[in-house]
Amino acid sequence: MRVCVYGAGAVGGHLAARLAAAGTDVSAIARGPHGQAIRERGLVLLRGDERLCVRPRCVEDPAALPPQDIVIVAVKGPGLPAVAAQLPRLLGAHTRVVFAMNGIPWWFGNGRSIVLPPQLVEQLDPGRRLRDALHPDQIVGCVVYSSNVVIEPGVIRNMTPQRNRMLLGRPDGGSDALLEDFAALLAHAGYDCAITPDIRQLLWHKMLLIVSGSPISTLTGQTFGGIVGTPELRALMVALMREAGELGGALGFAVPDDIDQRLDFYLGSALKPSMLQDLEAGRALEIDNGISAFRAIAAALRFPVPALDVVGTLLAGLAAARAASPPRPG
Repeated sequence: MRVCVYGAGAVGGHLAARLAAAGTDVSAIARGPHGQAIRERGLVLLRGDERLCVRPRCVEDPAALPPQDIVIVAVKGPGLPAVAAQLPRLLGAHTRVVFAMNGIPWWFGNGRSIVLPPQLVEQLDPGRRLRDALHPDQIVGCVVYSSNVVIEPGVIRNMTPQRNRMLLGRPDGGSDALLEDFAALLAHAGYDCAITPDIRQLLWHKMLLIVSGSPISTLTGQTFGGIVGTPELRALMVALMREAGELGGALGFAVPDDIDQRLDFYLGSALKPSMLQDLEAGRALEIDNGISAFRAIAAALRFPVPALDVVGTLLAGLAAARAASPPRPG
């Protein structure tokens, strides 16, 4: 089975390294100093006291690769339009494309009564490039529980060596032999992996943590441990999670009742969400498919989300200010 990881950064690089170490035919698409380091010295993965070095084929141009059986798209939301333009070069008649990304995807309403606002769908997939390139059967949703950081070009540290999980699911709730074979590859590579018939609900439930914790962390500079350990910030995070959970209830998803237990998991944690890492690195903030998508869905349903609106407005203002005056290198 040919597997291509499109975007071998923190999460994608971890996937590429684990799959390559398990003997999978893996290619990676990575650019800049990180891609150059992988091509010259290999991809290094640090997990606890373990140091793993693999040498997957790494290219900048997808046209250099043959059609793949599985393409794992592991980029941030702002990078997805560029991927959409190149993705068809990797597709064969039976290719499955696994979107290992946080956020509400453009296909979220496909074949379901959930209707995303048209302007949101266009924002998530400008120009219909992904909708036109992929048959619905080729799309695989994915929920990843794995914290990773690129600590230098070509080197990734896995922050959760005992907790690396991937949940896979087609939008139609079905499965097929290729998807099952890929899940078996992930399990062989050390992931806790399962195929689910309801990937949307699992995506939504993971996003509850992201749309509540990541904005607070980005606006305050606090780690998740700092947020849940500060009563006022924890109370705000709980309010955001409850609003987002109840909005999911309006869409037919189960409303979680374990918010405090989920937050207690992060007590004392030094985990920085990727949005805060992006802010510190001067990269674009990933908000369109996160808190902005939740607010757009709420507005379409006329569902009140006052806490999400306030925090989302502050975060959008920060993102706009950074875009207008990006930090200087060095």
